[in-house]
Amino acid sequence: MIARDTWAEGPAGKLRLRWTLPPGEGPFPWVMYLPGYAAGSMAFHPEGTVDPLRCLLGALNDAGYATVRAEKRGFGGGGGPKAQDAGFEEEHSDLAAALAAITADELLRGERGVLFGHSLGGLHAPRLAAGVAAVRGVALYGVGWLTWAEYLVASQRRVLALSGASPVDIEARVRVLERYNARALHGSAEPAEALEGIEAWRRWLGVDEHGRQLGRTGRYWREVQACPVAAPLLALEVPVLAMWGSADWQSQREEHVALVEAINAASPGMARFEEVAGADHDWRAHATPGASMASGWTGDFADGVAEALLRWLRER
Repeated sequence: MIARDTWAEGPAGKLRLRWTLPPGEGPFPWVMYLPGYAAGSMAFHPEGTVDPLRCLLGALNDAGYATVRAEKRGFGGGGGPKAQDAGFEEEHSDLAAALAAITADELLRGERGVLFGHSLGGLHAPRLAAGVAAVRGVALYGVGWLTWAEYLVASQRRVLALSGASPVDIEARVRVLERYNARALHGSAEPAEALEGIEAWRRWLGVDEHGRQLGRTGRYWREVQACPVAAPLLALEVPVLAMWGSADWQSQREEHVALVEAINAASPGMARFEEVAGADHDWRAHATPGASMASGWTGDFADGVAEALLRWLRER
């Protein structure tokens, strides 16, 4: 795996673009990886540990593709405030600036590429692809077809059931979540303010001592909730691949199937659904969603993720 770093000028300062390359001088077809919500570095895990992202990008390099991922603002030597304090739309603007720099890079010399949106990165992918001639496809993994508030309720019902919670406990927790969402997603309350009267559920709801939920601001999550899901996907004029792993306890198979069916109803043959056997949301290999939950984010790379993506890419 050959590493290369370049820079893009984002709205809040410089953004480091981290490339991995196949051997040779290029030009190379390319894949831009769009990560989920986590507001951390895009550097690989330390050597000697299983890093599913390194494994996936390495498989793409072996097949002749260049890959590139943009550091989130404030990481990798980039400028501006840290990503933890940025909104979803600010992050989208950063990715748009990164994509412009990528398509103009001399290494690619006009080669076409694909956007690969993982989890919430799947909300960015179709909007970024619109009108960019160099983007010839959109691949998605572990994405949603529901609004964020709808997804959270459906996801928690599934997770709680897998955890062995009783129907009574599931209902009680869903009511707490809906109360929180009404304030934090549909209203204007910040995460800490939305806890009024339900403070005992702070940890379960993921609100930290800094007043962020899952490490992001209330504004970030309100903008995720407001982000259109269906319209950008249905407006795409390039092929779409929607992948889901059978051990994924965080996203739903039904959502992936539904978005593919909707795209194909509008543009027959445009989209494909691929179920990756034994892969979880983090592309690790587990037999079941329950086994993935119990693993504590450990496990080997699920090779089927790379195989499914490469099968589709070779057709592009």
